[in-house]
Amino acid sequence: MVTLKKLVLGAALFIAPAAAFAAKGVVVYYKSGCSYFIAETTMGYALLEWYGGYDPSKGDVIAGDFESYGMKDIYNLTADQETKVWVEDFWLSKQRAIEKYFDKCN
Repeated sequence: MVTLKKLVLGAALFIAPAAAFAAKGVVVYYKSGCSYFIAETTMGYALLEWYGGYDPSKGDVIAGDFESYGMKDIYNLTADQETKVWVEDFWLSKQRAIEKYFDKCN
């Protein structure tokens, strides 16, 4: 019984750090004709470029490592689907996210 408790505790400690790096946010701006979209997180706004998988919609809740640069696989919790994105920038103010979005999409 003690060994089983140690095994469960060890597994929880192994899994917990991976979950700690997953950000959660809501898609707040995405217009057709541009592959970029803006997600609001607890740390600010992220500018993401859609690269495949499920095409997100405004209001979708997303989770994943989109608070660091590069190509990422994130999960759309609303649609229960995976999405591939390029993280252009993150932890932005609302105004800065809008400016960067229009720099990319105009």
